[in-house]
Amino acid sequence: MKADTLLKSISTLLIIAGPMAATAQTAAGNAAATATAAQAASAGYQLGPNDELKISVFGQPDLSTTTRIKEDGTVLLALVGPVSAKGKTTSQLAQDIAAGYASGGYLTKPSVSVEVSNYVSRFVTVLGNVPEAGNYPLDRDYTVASMLAKAGGSTKDGANAVILTPADGSGPVRISLADMGAGAMRPLKAGDTLFVPPAEKVYVYGQVQQPGAFSYVPGQSFRQALALAGGPTLAGSTKRIKVRREGKEIQAKLDDPVKPEDVLIIREKLF
Repeated sequence: MKADTLLKSISTLLIIAGPMAATAQTAAGNAAATATAAQAASAGYQLGPNDELKISVFGQPDLSTTTRIKEDGTVLLALVGPVSAKGKTTSQLAQDIAAGYASGGYLTKPSVSVEVSNYVSRFVTVLGNVPEAGNYPLDRDYTVASMLAKAGGSTKDGANAVILTPADGSGPVRISLADMGAGAMRPLKAGDTLFVPPAEKVYVYGQVQQPGAFSYVPGQSFRQALALAGGPTLAGSTKRIKVRREGKEIQAKLDDPVKPEDVLIIREKLF
C-alpha cells in the first residue's frame, strides 16, 4: 500500500511539473525572441549624430559606456580616443572599436558589442489621423505602407491616403493606400514625413432620410452616396438632383462617379 501511495505521489508531481516546465520554457523562448528581434532591428541601421549607444567590452566594465555620437560623427572612448561611427552599422562599429583596443595594445582579442539605446539621427515622422503619431527610427527598410502600419494605420476619421513629403525637397505626393502595387510600396528615407489627412467627405442633403456628410470612397457613385443617406423621402425625386462641385453647380446623373467634397441635393417631386 505504501508503495502504491508513493507511486501516485510521484505521478502527481510529474503532472504538475510538466506544464510548469513548459511555461518556463515558453517564457524563456519569448524573451530570447524579443532580444533577437531587437538586435536584428539595429543590425542594419546606419548610425548618425546624436544616436545614443550602449557599448559593452566583455570583461572590462570600466571601458563599457553609454554615449552619444558627436556632431562630427565620432564617439569618444577611453584609451583609444575618437572612433568614427557615422554611416556604420552597430556590428561594424563594434569591430572598429575592438580593432582599436587590440592595435593599441590595450586588450588581447577584445569582445565588443554595440546597441542603439536611442535612435535620433535617422527617422521618419508620421502625423495626422493615426493612432500613434511620432518619429519612427529607420531601424530597417520601410515602405510607406509598412511605416503607416507601424503607426497603427489610418483612424476611422482618416483618409484612405497619405501625403508623403520627401526630405529631398521634391514636394508632397499624395498616395492612395488602396494602390498597394505603386506608391504605397515606395521606400522611405531619413527625414521623410507622412501625413494622413482627415477622410474626404461627400455631402447629401435635401429630401433624404438621413442628410449629412459621408466618407468618400474611390469609385463611389451618386447613387451609392444617396444610399448612405437612407435614400430619398416620399417627397424626394431621384430624377431631380443637383450637384455642387468646387462651388459650382454641374450636370450629373445618379450613376456618375462622385468626387471628394461633392454636394448632392435631392429636390422635391413636381406634383
